[in-house]
Amino acid sequence: MAGKSSKNTAGALALDADLRIGAAPALRDTLLAALTAGKPVDIDGSAVNQIDTAGLQVLAAFSRDARAAGLAVRWRGASDSLHRGVAVLGLSELIELPARAGVN
Repeated sequence: MAGKSSKNTAGALALDADLRIGAAPALRDTLLAALTAGKPVDIDGSAVNQIDTAGLQVLAAFSRDARAAGLAVRWRGASDSLHRGVAVLGLSELIELPARAGVN
């Protein structure tokens, strides 16, 4: 989403591979637009290869704001890098990523 917001064929917002600090403003803008639309949001995070605290903060704020607005956020995929970052910062309950394949 950094500079080029994209949607996959299922209509989900497809996160970019690099969600480090340089991508945070564009990520924030894209997610704010999704909030403003007032509809459930589907996110595909399967392509995320690099994410830092800035990217995770944007996702956490979006998740918090979507919940406060009563909007459903559905994850259509999440990479290992995204899972690790969320876990390391203790954001699992807030961001609610889908379970990893093969993990109960």
